[in-house]
Amino acid sequence: MDFATRGIHFVADKEGAECNMDQQKMQMMLARMMEEKHTFTYKKLVVPMSMRSIYWKYFGFPATDDGDILTKVKIVCILCKTQIAYNRNTSNLRMHLQNKHAHELLELEANTPPRRPSMDPKEKRAQKKSLKAPGSIGGPPHIYTTAADGTVQIEGDIQFITDPNISLQNFEDEEGTSNQNNVRVVLKGSSPGLSNQNVAIILPEDNINSHIHGMVDGKTVSDAIAEFVILDLQLPDVVEGRGFQRLIATLRSPCEIPSKTKLEEELIPKIYDSFKEAVQSTVACIPGEVGLSVEEWTSGNGEVFITMAVHYQHQSTETMMETKVLSTIHCPCDMDSTQWSVTLDNLFMEWDIKLERVTAVVVATTRPEVLRALSDKDLTLVPCLVHSLQLCTGACFEQPDVAAILNKCRTAIGLIARSNTATTALRIQEQMMQLEENGLKMDYPRVWTSTYTMLEQMLVRKGIMASVLDNIETVDRDAITMTEDEWKIVEDLVMVLEPFKVTIMTLSEEKTPLISLLKPLLWQLNSSHLKAKEADSETARAFKEALSESLSERYNDSAVNLLLQTATTLDPRFKLLPYASEEDKNIISNSMKHMLIKFIEEERGRNSGNVEESSPSKKSRLSGKKFYSVT
Repeated sequence: MDFATRGIHFVADKEGAECNMDQQKMQMMLARMMEEKHTFTYKKLVVPMSMRSIYWKYFGFPATDDGDILTKVKIVCILCKTQIAYNRNTSNLRMHLQNKHAHELLELEANTPPRRPSMDPKEKRAQKKSLKAPGSIGGPPHIYTTAADGTVQIEGDIQFITDPNISLQNFEDEEGTSNQNNVRVVLKGSSPGLSNQNVAIILPEDNINSHIHGMVDGKTVSDAIAEFVILDLQLPDVVEGRGFQRLIATLRSPCEIPSKTKLEEELIPKIYDSFKEAVQSTVACIPGEVGLSVEEWTSGNGEVFITMAVHYQHQSTETMMETKVLSTIHCPCDMDSTQWSVTLDNLFMEWDIKLERVTAVVVATTRPEVLRALSDKDLTLVPCLVHSLQLCTGACFEQPDVAAILNKCRTAIGLIARSNTATTALRIQEQMMQLEENGLKMDYPRVWTSTYTMLEQMLVRKGIMASVLDNIETVDRDAITMTEDEWKIVEDLVMVLEPFKVTIMTLSEEKTPLISLLKPLLWQLNSSHLKAKEADSETARAFKEALSESLSERYNDSAVNLLLQTATTLDPRFKLLPYASEEDKNIISNSMKHMLIKFIEEERGRNSGNVEESSPSKKSRLSGKKFYSVT
């Protein structure tokens, strides 16, 4: 229900003092209350003395052990514990008895004496006041009391009165509580959209004040907006947009929207500090070895940054890997390796990262000063496979012949998108060929897979591109029309890069790709997919040779090769899969034997003090993931 737009008339009163809430604050309060849920645990079901209808015999309000009513939003049937909305009349009570307890209803109405003539309204009010007056009645405060327990859940403290015949002018508070600071708000539906529905709310004054001042479950609107900016990666400038301000005003009118300055200087730093403390405590409790990753990226305005993260094995299980981002560092062009070394030392000290516990660092950057600073700390640097594939394919795309073809593809796609006639012709041709519509899209050069997909889709539409481009006028045909030799280059390039696409898909299928996966993937690429075949053209052979050399060069370091092969050997998934030559396997065997013996001895030494002499010692089960927790 949108209380802000339906022209509801508000009447508010307070016992002992007047409530000075204006209409806008009340609207905001109601919108928030509608979102809340409350659960009441009751011990009794009671019916106040003022409830004279015979049907109350089988119903009651949830109450405490002392008989204090918890809420009047819902009533409970004592026969079946069904919860029914209380609408200030008894029609729904009788309806429930008729549908669920017909026998009890028949007996109840058969034994009911004839009704007395209706009282004068003034007499009714006088009787109710006499019932409420202290000491006026010596009997119990409730006409019915039933021992029962259970829970009642309501959405907010809003009570709907569906009977349009109830006079709100004579509406009396029957809550029966001792709290004299309760505020009663009565809303009268005044538009067809409300179906003449009336609403009543009973709340303590401090609860209303908390709603009015922008608190929902302890969280302010400013906090919620700050979380929105962080989680959705929005710029703080979003709060200055008219559309955003109108949206917030509609949802929580009126409320304070934090300024861009407040977000940048107060709210976001506060959330960051709190989150950082939590991550620091987690990192400090990591028991074993860890892996690090360094990733370079470029912002929308061209600034370069490096993000460092730590990867480790979860304490509770061997199969779960965790990742925590530690810091993002700006990379000015004039920052040398010495300055980077100092920056990294400070970062390791800040996060309590001990270098002797770092198995390896996965690097996704080509900055020599960063790589030099990491190497000087005797850390093993493993090139990121995804980043390596981006660099290798980028070198292919930058070749003059390929770059010219890419320019033609991008120009043609752009012209087709701007021409309704060409777009329609393309759609018709795609339907005739049973191709995916809207499959031909411009690539994003920084992601090589998007360029590969663009070339792949162009090749599929090779036979129709000429007729589609004929619908474009006043353009240089040579700038968008490809020759047969150029189509052959596209065909060779798509064929050569297809295994790279499969490699990316293999990595994406892993929830947390382990370093043990690298060696088998590299082995398959270099020993099979990038090997020249007799059917390959000269262009395809050149592509394969360039890609193989570039890929092998990035992983030719002996320490990296030893680490990758050891990790793969310890991973049982690759026990029967070829991933290295026999010569390489023999070289690594002695190193692995010494490492395993050392590990087992250390495990036995740690466990010897905890094992009783009478119990046989169990052989430790070795997990490769304990050694190589680098993603």
